[in-house]
Amino acid sequence: MTRTIQIPAVAVRRPEDPEPDLTAMYVIHRAMLGDLRRLAEDHGGGDAAIRRYATLLLFEVDHHHTNEDDLLWPVIERAAGRAVDLAPFTDDHLALEAVLARCRAALTGDLTRLRQSLGELHAMLVEHIADEESEVFPIIKRFVPADAYQWCEDRIARRAGLGQMRFTVPWLSSWATSEELDGMLRRVGSRFRLALALTRGRYQRLERAAIALPRPTP
Repeated sequence: MTRTIQIPAVAVRRPEDPEPDLTAMYVIHRAMLGDLRRLAEDHGGGDAAIRRYATLLLFEVDHHHTNEDDLLWPVIERAAGRAVDLAPFTDDHLALEAVLARCRAALTGDLTRLRQSLGELHAMLVEHIADEESEVFPIIKRFVPADAYQWCEDRIARRAGLGQMRFTVPWLSSWATSEELDGMLRRVGSRFRLALALTRGRYQRLERAAIALPRPTP
């Protein structure tokens, strides 16, 4: 279904204006890659927990790239104009859809096949994310005003359902350094602090049940 979203007018960021804070993007990328790798390589989790965790993680991957296409890319294009060509990244997202579909199909089948599919998705995202951080992030910092970028983050947060946020909030916090987490929580307000306090324990139990491989230190 085609999504119609009203994108606000965006002026080019002036050199003296603050840069957008991309901390949450770095953490999301780290979390997606880290957990896809752990699920693909780990053989110690429980069957039902693995499938549940993988289901929630695949939603995060899809949600992230859909929001880039719907919200962030149009804002970047309005600010940067001809200085940016996002077509290769949009093409990557289309290619990712096929891999995501294979991962979803494997959720109800053999765990070996699920791990293989998640490993395929991980390999694809490693290259995509490296290109995005090296090519798109500098464009965002140079051209996109901080308030326009914050508009994107606010809209993305509103689009996430309450059920998924019970996973998203503690999941991201678990992959952030203490300094990163403090900064993100300052920007999003007290309701997310409360959400984290209420959901962290449940997330940690699911993670322990699904993944035996330890998380690398951020």
